Amino acid sequence: MALSKSEIALYAYATGRVLPKGTTRKAFRAAVSALKPVATSAAAATPGVIAANPITTGAALGLGALLTPPGQALLDAAAVRGAADRIAAQQAIDETVFRATELPARQLQTAMATPVFKPAVKRKVSKYSKAVKAGMAAVKASKFGGKKGKISNAKTVFSTVNKVASAVNKGKKVAKTGIRGVAARAIRRIL
Repeated sequence: MALSKSEIALYAYATGRVLPKGTTRKAFRAAVSALKPVATSAAAATPGVIAANPITTGAALGLGALLTPPGQALLDAAAVRGAADRIAAQQAIDETVFRATELPARQLQTAMATPVFKPAVKRKVSKYSKAVKAGMAAVKASKFGGKKGKISNAKTVFSTVNKVASAVNKGKKVAKTGIRGVAARAIRRIL
């Protein structure tokens, strides 16, 4: 089993060395056990140095604590806690990704399947609209309402053609000459 980051940091702090990547717990315990005689003899030989330097004192006490059975139990508990934390973090990341990508896609898919989004059915163009279109084309091709091929004031021309189409549709009399006459002749072919 690989070491947790806290165990590696503790070892590096206690020994001043960094463990190579992939070191197992068994190798770590062997390394710590090999350091035990060195640490105890160094502590016994130089009590003044340990007392003078609080960092060294902390490292020696930490190393001594790790060598005891409760210290080993503490390392095992830290490994279990580290694994649990990694699992919880991975689950949180997975849930965030799911909420950001999968969930909106599913919601959009169900929304598109509802009858609110029916494809639009193209409506049939009425005879009246076809007649107005023909009348506008005839006026555009004539000399009335502007130069041939151009309508100078589309708003008034459309209003006139619309009125002529309505009159022809109702069977009323319409002028024979001018813009109204041109529009009426084209409209009568449709209506």
